[in-house]
Amino acid sequence: MRHDVCDEMWFYAIEGSDVGVWDWNAVTGEVYFSPRWKSMLGYDEADIASHVDEWSSRIHPDDKEMVQLQLERYIAGEADQYRSEHRLRCKDGGWKWILDRGKIVSRTEGGTPLRIVGTHTDISSLRDAEQARYQ
Repeated sequence: MRHDVCDEMWFYAIEGSDVGVWDWNAVTGEVYFSPRWKSMLGYDEADIASHVDEWSSRIHPDDKEMVQLQLERYIAGEADQYRSEHRLRCKDGGWKWILDRGKIVSRTEGGTPLRIVGTHTDISSLRDAEQARYQ
């Protein structure tokens, strides 16, 4: 299959799945956040810059330490993938539960991550249903 056809196929598969995509340059901190990643939280394209701080500054304070630990464990090779369920602040000030998954796709010869790519999925309705079941 031609590379351009594969790229188009993956683009439409991701767009149709209603997930947000991120692509993080782990050296510079620059991140591509897809339009769906931003709109999932109520933001417009221009509202969020292309830097990892745009994500980390929106993590709920109660979740921040756990998220950092999960990311560090993955980068250290203690987990097969980065996976975290945490809350992110929306433009309206509310919070959404996000399933965040990522994979290192390139490393230096010494093993330091260069690029990590992943997805965000809104799992708020699942978390709400789970909480209602146990009340």
